[in-house]
Amino acid sequence: MSFENAKANLREFGKELNLEGLLFDENNTCILGIDNTFSLHITYEPNSDRLYLYSPILDGLPKDEKILLKLYGRLLEGSMLGGQMAGGGIGVAPKEELILMHCVLDMGLGVDANALRRFAPLFVETVEKWREIVTKICAGEDPGPFQFPMPQQQPTAGAHPGLGGKPGERFLKI
Repeated sequence: MSFENAKANLREFGKELNLEGLLFDENNTCILGIDNTFSLHITYEPNSDRLYLYSPILDGLPKDEKILLKLYGRLLEGSMLGGQMAGGGIGVAPKEELILMHCVLDMGLGVDANALRRFAPLFVETVEKWREIVTKICAGEDPGPFQFPMPQQQPTAGAHPGLGGKPGERFLKI
């Protein structure tokens, strides 16, 4: 039942993006390119009935130890209680020199087929914000304080709650 809910969530998300036919692969994963700059991975995990969203924040860690320490500190500060990570967190794979941001959506009983469609815009905007912050830190710049992603336009009559647009409008560039 939960995998059916995950597939329904992926279908509804695809409809919102005008990408009919989004499907999970043999690993229960769907990967979307966002603005040709990063990828959004959506994976259903059957043992936990959860949908995992994750995206790379950085590929290739800084070699300067001071910058690396500043980067790690900023990421840890931002991920405390998921406060600046859309409720999720950050993972670091030092050997692969990869940093991922991740969030989890429950797909168990009672979750509607629009949970992913409602949550994905916030997740993508937060990933974009963190990619900017990390880029500045790696360049030796001060990224300034974190500012939560804000909708780019005010909701209009008939708008989807949380999306800031009208039904059928695209909210992610793919």
